[in-house]
Amino acid sequence: MSVQKPIALIGAGGHAGVLLDILLQRNFTCIAVVDKAPNQTVWSGLPLICESDFLTRFSSNEVDLVLGLGSIPNSDTRKSLYMFFKKRGFQFKTLIHPFSSVSPSACLGEGAQVMAGAIVQANAVCADNVIINTCASVDHDTHVSAHSHIAPNATLCGDVKVGEHVYVGASSTLIQGVSIGHDSIIAAGAVVVNNIQPFSCVKGCPAKPGK
Repeated sequence: MSVQKPIALIGAGGHAGVLLDILLQRNFTCIAVVDKAPNQTVWSGLPLICESDFLTRFSSNEVDLVLGLGSIPNSDTRKSLYMFFKKRGFQFKTLIHPFSSVSPSACLGEGAQVMAGAIVQANAVCADNVIINTCASVDHDTHVSAHSHIAPNATLCGDVKVGEHVYVGASSTLIQGVSIGHDSIIAAGAVVVNNIQPFSCVKGCPAKPGK
């Protein structure tokens, strides 16, 4: 049986706090929190260290990582951090909140995060570094590509295809069978009834391009 590595949490904000709760509920050992330029030495009772100190003190053989930085529209910081640490050999822990529902036939990639109340149905795929946030629903045969964020209460109906680095806003709905091009933003509350081209930003009901 492989030995469970301790966890270092990357980021010291609100999303990191939610993930720390999951780590504690899942009985993982979190030994440090890593931030770019911390102005304190302790966060939530854990040592808070800067990125350069972390890389000096810990190797990929000693710890696994949890990416505690959430994603927001028009930002690739989360994706960049994931790639930064992957290039240095680190592995990211996939986290599933105990009060979520993930089908046994679903597939979760490395570093994927399924938050409280979220549902991932049969044969769905949530790729590397994806966030399925609080009470979001990913229905059967849907594919969410790497680095995408499905925000709280968003609903992805069956057989939806979401490209890489897409932000699907809170309480939005993607009807069955639509495809969302990479690097797109679906505004909060939008209802998507047609395919969306890459680099689009859509809003409204039905969703149309908008700023």
